[in-house]
Amino acid sequence: MGQAHSNEDCQFMNFQTEEIFPQEQPQQQRKVFKAAKKPTTQQNTQKNTNLTSTPQSTDNVQKSQDEKVKGNNYFSQKNYIKAIECYTRAIDLHSQDSVYYSNRAVAYRLLNKFQEAKLDAEKAIKIDQKNARAYFIYGTIILLEVQMSPEISEQLIKQAHSGLKYLEQAYEYIKDNNDQQKNKLKVLIHQNLGKGKRMVFLIAQEMDRRNVASLKSVLASIAQRKNVKLNWNYIDKQTQTKVLQDIPIPQAFNCVISYEIMNEPILFNTGQTYEKNGIFQQFTSNGCTDPITREQIIPQTARLNLQLLQGINELKQKYGWIGIEQEEDYKAIKFE
Repeated sequence: MGQAHSNEDCQFMNFQTEEIFPQEQPQQQRKVFKAAKKPTTQQNTQKNTNLTSTPQSTDNVQKSQDEKVKGNNYFSQKNYIKAIECYTRAIDLHSQDSVYYSNRAVAYRLLNKFQEAKLDAEKAIKIDQKNARAYFIYGTIILLEVQMSPEISEQLIKQAHSGLKYLEQAYEYIKDNNDQQKNKLKVLIHQNLGKGKRMVFLIAQEMDRRNVASLKSVLASIAQRKNVKLNWNYIDKQTQTKVLQDIPIPQAFNCVISYEIMNEPILFNTGQTYEKNGIFQQFTSNGCTDPITREQIIPQTARLNLQLLQGINELKQKYGWIGIEQEEDYKAIKFE
């Protein structure tokens, strides 16, 4: 799970008119307030609030920021209970900062308090519709609720797709941001998207198996009543095509060093391709010898195997969990 983070963009804060503009005449006040309702960034909102708010409200905003900083410190120490207490005090002082809610949502999530996390994420989104962390938490909680459901159904798959949409939205809002903290969040979003898609596949696969088993049971019952002998080999062959099959990964896509699908397949003068990180670690420990051919590798000949990379990327794009999650039991998938 990610770390607590600093203020992000949000819409104009919903203070009462008399609190924001205590010195304005009624006619002038209405004109300014009407303009203030237009969505703006949190930075501009904070600037406008500082210009028009009372000393007391400005003091509350500063105190709330102090509480958030304390909460972030507790969070980094993995003291999530204390972090929640600080974020709660920050919200009590200034309830229109989306980040306070999303930070608290993360802490609740790490304490497995899913409903509290979901509610806070929802509040954060209402304040700031581009709070990527809030979308991430909300989508992840939906996937966890699906995973914990005792029964599987088409409705459950629809619910999982809803969670995936929130994660996709989170990525859309953050994909162009190269801040270090945002890059960490991108990785978490990508991981949970892959895990969620794998879970949907496994649930659908299990539903297919149950439907086939039910069909066979009906056929067996009818055959028994009519005293008819069924060709079960033929039936098995036909029904097997109705069950989702796992995706076989071509052997060439896997690195012989890590036994995992490659992300950066590097081709060498020996004609062999290896995952970049794996082969260069091999060079450090065993010298520049090809693990398969035992020939001498010339590192300067290394180049990206573009043809292989294209095939790998096409597979990953079609099946979002490839290279992320290969768990056979959807209940055992561990979300970030």
